[in-house]
Amino acid sequence: MIPLESSIDNLQVHLNPLEEVFHQEGFILGGGYEYDHGYFDKALDWEKNNEHHVYLRVPVSAVQGSIGDGKEDTIVQIGQPFVLKHQIQPGSDDGAGTGVISGLVNQFAEPADPDDYVEEKWIQRGTEALQKLEKRIQEELMDK
Repeated sequence: MIPLESSIDNLQVHLNPLEEVFHQEGFILGGGYEYDHGYFDKALDWEKNNEHHVYLRVPVSAVQGSIGDGKEDTIVQIGQPFVLKHQIQPGSDDGAGTGVISGLVNQFAEPADPDDYVEEKWIQRGTEALQKLEKRIQEELMDK
């Protein structure tokens, strides 16, 4: 896990328009979100035919309302983004969800090595994706 410096760290914004910007930039809200926190993930290794293992992850925490309830008044605080390399353990994972729907939503099983080395190319790609996201958030959510 490699933390990235970010201008959106600690920013508080309404979730619905933020979620729209995340989706337009290729992020998804990870299936393991809770009412009070969650993670927006963007695959950085898109060349690997949907077998993603490297992500830019942006945490959010609910300040007002709940994540996933769809209400207009939900406000979240963005946490420090980071690049995460996730090497899945070989064989079955007792802690991971099963089934087609769960597999689509819960993209992470327990990692083989939670502190797996992240190569420089992924850090660079994550930094570039974060800069693009920061610009969109600044232009669309803060300059209005």
